[in-house]
Amino acid sequence: MSKSPYAAMNCEVFAGKITSLLDGLSSMGAYQIAEESKLGLVVRVDSEDVFAILAALRQDSELQFEQLIDVFGADVRESIEVTYRLRSLVNNIDLIIKTELPYAGVYLSVGELYAAAWMPERELCEMFGLSLLDHPNPKRLLTMDGMPPFLRKEVGIRTKEEIWGSS
Repeated sequence: MSKSPYAAMNCEVFAGKITSLLDGLSSMGAYQIAEESKLGLVVRVDSEDVFAILAALRQDSELQFEQLIDVFGADVRESIEVTYRLRSLVNNIDLIIKTELPYAGVYLSVGELYAAAWMPERELCEMFGLSLLDHPNPKRLLTMDGMPPFLRKEVGIRTKEEIWGSS
């Protein structure tokens, strides 16, 4: 059993490999790579480049980010920050990809690359009020039509009386 060349890789070497991959893609826009405390290595990219970046990371023969652990979002007051957590089982490395979408923006599904994204994408778009594009089943998952995007900060917290009625 051969040992992975990245098994003992420090963050600097790993960041160099990721930078080389992203620099080699001619269609890439701007990106930033940083080590963020407990998260480890984080790559911040333009929303238009997410699909191409995830495809390149999955197909790269050295890095092999073949597993999507999670897709989730957060309202950062100016926009919705979408986070993808990838794992390379061969190299025992995790990578965080982050991008920002405007309120009521369009989210392009990455389910064709990672089937594990199908359900979290529906939840993400529903809870933050994003439009879901290129998804085989884009209907609501948790709420009914007309409900507000509950995880956006502009949506007020409902009281028990509002939910159950005053009786």
